[in-house]
Amino acid sequence: MKLFAALTALSASLVMTGAALSQSDDTDEAPFVPEGYELTGETRSCLSLRRIDSIDTVDENAWLVTMRNRDAYVTRVGSGCRSAARSFTYISYSVPGSQLCRGEIVRVMDQGTNTVVGSCGIGEFEELSPLPEDAS
Repeated sequence: MKLFAALTALSASLVMTGAALSQSDDTDEAPFVPEGYELTGETRSCLSLRRIDSIDTVDENAWLVTMRNRDAYVTRVGSGCRSAARSFTYISYSVPGSQLCRGEIVRVMDQGTNTVVGSCGIGEFEELSPLPEDAS
C-alpha cells in the first residue's frame, strides 16, 4: 500500500511538473529580436570563436552575437544568466575547442569582485538580417 501511495504521489508530481513546464511555454511572449533586425529562420549550433567580434547581453533572455564580417545572431540563454544584462557584470566562458556551441555553460561574473553571480547554457544561434533602412 505504501508503494502505491508513493507511486501516486510521484505521478502527481510529474503531472504538476509537466503542467508547469507547458505553462511557462504558453506565457512566453514573442522571442526577443534586437531592434533593426529580423530573424532569417536559419540556425547554427556553433560559431567560430575567431570570427566572433562581440557578444552583447542586451536582454535578460537573449544575447546578440556580432561576427567580424558583420553577420549577426541571437542566442537564447537560461534564467541563470539574467544578471548578465546589468552594467556591473560580464560573461565568461571556457570551451574545449575553437567554437562556441549550443549547450556551453557561460558564467556571469561580478566586475568588482570577479565572483560568479550566475550561469546558464546558451541556445542555438539564430541568424539575423538587418532591416532595410527607412527611406522616408
